[in-house]
Amino acid sequence: MGVDVELFRIEQLGTSPRRRRTVEVASVGDVHFHFAKVLERAQHQGTTPMLDRIDLYGTLELSHDEMPQLLAELSQLIAASEGELEVLRAIRRLAESCQEARELGLRFVGD
Repeated sequence: MGVDVELFRIEQLGTSPRRRRTVEVASVGDVHFHFAKVLERAQHQGTTPMLDRIDLYGTLELSHDEMPQLLAELSQLIAASEGELEVLRAIRRLAESCQEARELGLRFVGD
């Protein structure tokens, strides 16, 4: 029950949403469920509304415009192990990259 995080580029010809496609640029795999564990501890405490939207079994896409709030909420998370800390740092780097370019987005993919 891990939550992988993917940085993707949005490619869209014209204005039709049918012509929208995404290309993965980078990702952080949650093979040891570190991010999922941190999320479970933090969710629904009333302090991280954006992180509360992440479904451990579903998919959530966030836009470039949502990165300031996501980065603020990520900084509130507390890692209980070195593995959790590493994953949080890697996800933070993806979010920072997403914040720098309007054509990028961040996708959370639950198992």
